Amino acid sequence: MDLPETDEGYIEQVAVRGDHRNQGIARLLLRHVFRAFHRCGRRMCTLDTHSDTGALTPYLRVGMKVRHSSTVYQKSLRMV
Repeated sequence: MDLPETDEGYIEQVAVRGDHRNQGIARLLLRHVFRAFHRCGRRMCTLDTHSDTGALTPYLRVGMKVRHSSTVYQKSLRMV
């Protein structure tokens, strides 16, 4: 997906079935997308992920960097 009025492409989702992980499939998919965005004039590529997915390492391996990080807080609410 292109981000209008920027030089940035956005990856909505990357998923590899559990029994096919750790074979370099995600890395190949990402590199393919990077090339396609570059051919379209995009010079940056962004995606969002949760840190508990285990996907951080593949993104770092293809040269992506953490641009923004956030923490989500939660509290159970009980009737008092």
